Amino acid sequence: MKAQLVNEVGEQRTFVVVLDPGEEAFGALTAFAAEQRIGSASLTAIGAFERATVGWFDLNATSYRKIRVDEQCEVLSAI
Repeated sequence: MKAQLVNEVGEQRTFVVVLDPGEEAFGALTAFAAEQRIGSASLTAIGAFERATVGWFDLNATSYRKIRVDEQCEVLSAI
């Protein structure tokens, strides 16, 4: 992972984070947030995954329905 602080105004910081191929996104970003002492944040992302699990919340079942994608996939937007 590579990370760079690109803006800081008061207590608000903006980082650009680039993950390495094969790096697990959730774990890497969670570790980065802990290391930087980030208690709350917003995330905007583009890029690609080698594989991913995505999902949606099913109101009737009151649980997430997971969809596994086992191929290269492009992330057009993650907000």
